[in-house]
Amino acid sequence: MRLGFGIGLSYPLAGVALPPNFMSFSEDVSKFSWLTGGTGAAIPRVFSNGASLAVGARQPLPDIPGGEAGKGFTCTGFCQDPDSTDVWVGNFGGTRGSGGVTTPTSIVRLSADGSTLVSQIQTVQGIGGLQGVAFVTAGALRCLAYVSGANNNVYFMNRDGSVPRAPLVLPFVPNALTWDDARQALWAGDAASGDVWCVTLSGVMLRYADFNGGWGGPIDHICVDPSRGAAGYLWLTAGANGSPGMLLAWDIAKDQLVNRWLLDSAQAVEGLIVSGTTLKVVSDGYYHMFGGAPNSAAPYNVNEMQTYTIPAITQWRYSRVFKAGEIVGPPVAGGRQPYRLILDRGDGNTTADFTLITRDADASINGQVAIMAWTGKSIDPAVTANMAMRLLNGAATNFTFGADYVRRSLSATFASGANNTQLGTRGTMSPDNIVNVVGTALAVNLGSAALEYAARPGA
Repeated sequence: MRLGFGIGLSYPLAGVALPPNFMSFSEDVSKFSWLTGGTGAAIPRVFSNGASLAVGARQPLPDIPGGEAGKGFTCTGFCQDPDSTDVWVGNFGGTRGSGGVTTPTSIVRLSADGSTLVSQIQTVQGIGGLQGVAFVTAGALRCLAYVSGANNNVYFMNRDGSVPRAPLVLPFVPNALTWDDARQALWAGDAASGDVWCVTLSGVMLRYADFNGGWGGPIDHICVDPSRGAAGYLWLTAGANGSPGMLLAWDIAKDQLVNRWLLDSAQAVEGLIVSGTTLKVVSDGYYHMFGGAPNSAAPYNVNEMQTYTIPAITQWRYSRVFKAGEIVGPPVAGGRQPYRLILDRGDGNTTADFTLITRDADASINGQVAIMAWTGKSIDPAVTANMAMRLLNGAATNFTFGADYVRRSLSATFASGANNTQLGTRGTMSPDNIVNVVGTALAVNLGSAALEYAARPGA
């Protein structure tokens, strides 16, 4: 099931290693606004819908013992069995959002095409409704992992239903879940935000990706694809029930979104598996068709497996400004995270072709000295990128960014009532069109400048 909004993470585990991208101060990015011109003005400031992919095959899920006849089961979580062609699908336990038949929460083993029930194992650790499902292959540990979307635990269960180890307690409530065999870690999506974390089985946070905003809610499900990019892709789904699901491709090494699509018939996506150019998703449309307000019309009011063909992947052009969710991290000025801006100027290289953001002054910072610090790198292609920083009434200062993260800063004094600080791209300063920057400090009368940004491993 897709869950609600909200941000509020804590880190109860002693010795948890946080991703090295926490700054001592990062100002609320809502104090920045877009100022665009030239061809850059036509580029959306938020993520737009990608191209639609048409479903290639639909297979209703088979009934399970004790379930509602002819309706399969409410799928929530989906993963490949590593030792066969079979797949594992979570069973939420209730057939309708408004009630219906209730069965014990379980994980169901199906044939590769989703047509045949192979076996079913009941979750012996009660969770009140299952969400994400993954298959863990860590040495002698070869078992299923699952989460509820209601507590901080990742539970583990062997194929015979026995419990191989104690739950892993995460510092947030997970919803999406997948196993990364190369990194020997789980990727877990925060049920209350768009944050996605890579965490080892001992609870060490290795990596982080930010998907806050633009999807209609948090990331629902994840699949690791080691065959693409220098270090693999994350494939992710999101979106509101009753409308085409969103499919996202994220390059792990480049630390950036690659492209986005809509899945025409998957109107209640609850899991995905990517293999080559084949995408399989499970959709629990029947559960949502009979929810409080039916939001999935026929023929999507069935629980089924759907198959799509992934097209050739090309760089998707977009621009966006957002702040990563503030979290309760290390006790350093609130432990705030940096915020990210992806600036896409357009195709022209003229003085009229630009994308800028402005930080508006206000009475609380009149006369204060601001240190605006940005850490950045170019997107694709990984060539030298240029950005301008300036006072509104001053000349622009050019700063270069390459393939690796570097920190640049500019000091400026805010004058009374003026919009004094701008950051952006200009056609006369750079031949490339997209720059990926991370805001690591804007210190006015609120705190000291942030430390230099330490890029996430592999970024």
